Amino acid sequence: MQEDQLMQSVEEEFTALLLRARQMLIRRAKIIHPELQDPGYRLLAVVIRDEGQQQSVLAEKLRLDKATVSRLVQHLESLNLVSRAPDPNDRRAQLVSATAVAREKWRSSGEALRQGLRAHLSEWEASELKDFSELLHRLNTSFEEIL
Repeated sequence: MQEDQLMQSVEEEFTALLLRARQMLIRRAKIIHPELQDPGYRLLAVVIRDEGQQQSVLAEKLRLDKATVSRLVQHLESLNLVSRAPDPNDRRAQLVSATAVAREKWRSSGEALRQGLRAHLSEWEASELKDFSELLHRLNTSFEEIL
């Protein structure tokens, strides 16, 4: 019984971590272009994180129909935030990638977040920072397998 409760606690914490990570990606996308609607932020966050996504894959990831994703991509393209190119492995498919403009805005928003993190962690002991860094590293390497 205690093992079940521990597992449930881990699942709840992991779910909360995933939700926070998604929210952070969306907040950073809002910095890049504040006037977008929520699906646009989510699409932008995905293509910045995962370069060269097929539109059909984006539709599945975002749980949107293909026509909506196509309109979102066209809108983001008109703002010079994404570009499209034929998929060399499937000529019928379009790959969507973030532009250099979007990536530069993404990098600058990340620097602001890193400065905030440094300020927050400035009073931690070196051993605590090391343990936290190792935990983040383990999580990051595991995310590839989990997500």
